[in-house]
Amino acid sequence: MRVQRFGEHRAMPWANGLGTSYEVASDRNVDGVWTWRVAVAPVIKDGPFSSLPGVDRKLVIVEGNGMVLDVDGKSEKCLPGQVVQFSGDSTTFAQLIAGPIVDLGLMTVMGSATGLMSVATEAGELPGSRVIVALSEKVEIEIEGSSHLLDRLDAVIQEDEKGACLISGVVACLVVR
Repeated sequence: MRVQRFGEHRAMPWANGLGTSYEVASDRNVDGVWTWRVAVAPVIKDGPFSSLPGVDRKLVIVEGNGMVLDVDGKSEKCLPGQVVQFSGDSTTFAQLIAGPIVDLGLMTVMGSATGLMSVATEAGELPGSRVIVALSEKVEIEIEGSSHLLDRLDAVIQEDEKGACLISGVVACLVVR
């Protein structure tokens, strides 16, 4: 288990070249190939999402008012704290609601990995998670009897999916297999 601060996340260009994401964790190999990936992405203007054929996508708005996604012609409102899911095969266009946003995304390659994303807002036991990301300004969690303080977008990354206890704050819990 390790705590990774936001400044330690790996900056990477979006596949479509229209922005930058900050990779929190992945199973990326030496050739750069991954089957799952967790990343933070600021979205500062309306525009298309990168096409990622064969990839399941889940995201939650971390900062800002939200956005409306047009996914293959169907609108899906993405509001803060709400997990949405769509296919990387889809043609997806984002329209921001009253300004820029920051989202946290989980991407899994279909047939190679699966993932779940949930948001915990109340103190108590968290599901066993590979990655836990702080969504509020300050978060306190306990793992195996040790307390950890996190700032917004810091993460706890575990080799296996151990349980944790949320003491205070809001977190995203990500399970990948």
